Amino acid sequence: MARLTTNATTPTGSGGYLLTKANDGQLAFGSPHLFKAAAHDTAGRFDFMVATFAPMTGPPLHSHEERDDTFFVLEGLLTLQAGEEILDLGPGDFLSIPPRMAHTFDNLHNGDDLVRAVNVMTPGGLFPMIEDMARVPPGPEQQDGIKAATRRHGTVIVGPPLRVTLGLE
Repeated sequence: MARLTTNATTPTGSGGYLLTKANDGQLAFGSPHLFKAAAHDTAGRFDFMVATFAPMTGPPLHSHEERDDTFFVLEGLLTLQAGEEILDLGPGDFLSIPPRMAHTFDNLHNGDDLVRAVNVMTPGGLFPMIEDMARVPPGPEQQDGIKAATRRHGTVIVGPPLRVTLGLE
């Protein structure tokens, strides 16, 4: 696990609090998203990250068996597919996707600019899934390895990335 800093924290199980300062947080290996709090910090209750999406880098269509996946856009335009519907979310827009709803997202309309959004997963557990996915070796069996890694963490890949669905790649 790569850490930018150690969170200033009081054990949450003892009635304490979790404090992560403005530029602090944790990076899961293989991810550009800054976790301000991860399940290992919150007794599994949630993950809270500031996500940074480069152009054309969104994940495959997937669903989480038990997690709500919630987005609040800070900068740029984030394109999401929730079920069969495709939505463009701009700064200040909020979307919460319930468990078992297929969804994906991507940065498709911002040129070379990044999209920044707050992403909250409840319950938490995304951090170890991202790290497990990053450890899958490249090669002809990489996609099967990634699907197996996500399944171990309650996420099922059910289709291609949004950019492929829309014929952009």
